[in-house]
Amino acid sequence: MTGSRGLRWRVPVGFALFLAGLVALLTRRWMQAGNFPPAVPRAAIILIVVLGVVVAWFGWGVRRYLRGNKADLNPIRAARSLALAQAGALTGAALIGLYAGQALGMAPDWDLQASRRLLWGYAGGLLAALWLLVAGLLAQSWCRIPPRDRDGDSPTG
Repeated sequence: MTGSRGLRWRVPVGFALFLAGLVALLTRRWMQAGNFPPAVPRAAIILIVVLGVVVAWFGWGVRRYLRGNKADLNPIRAARSLALAQAGALTGAALIGLYAGQALGMAPDWDLQASRRLLWGYAGGLLAALWLLVAGLLAQSWCRIPPRDRDGDSPTG
């Protein structure tokens, strides 16, 4: 990634906060109508964690190449690794907003046993989504190409 700072951490954090507020309001309204939000399946948590591992693995391959520990790297794969990292970070942010919003919307009903069980599932989903967000931002930083001299001279001149 040259000439650009890429996806800054403020964008996914702001996105997650916005979604959390929106989902909290919608969840609260849904619960006031006598409904419970859906539970987070364990398979979803596992898949989010695996996706974070895949994102980190692709970013690590680019990092190894840039440090000279890998013989070759297809430029298309490097670009796709960067796109995957940014998509992973934004997906993690969206899932954080979703699970945090549902948890916040249910928080006033913490005393209900069914709510507590759902909140523990949301906590697991939050941790998995946070891992995906961090893996995406980290892999993006690993895909950063150091700037080159334009005229071929050393920086001291």
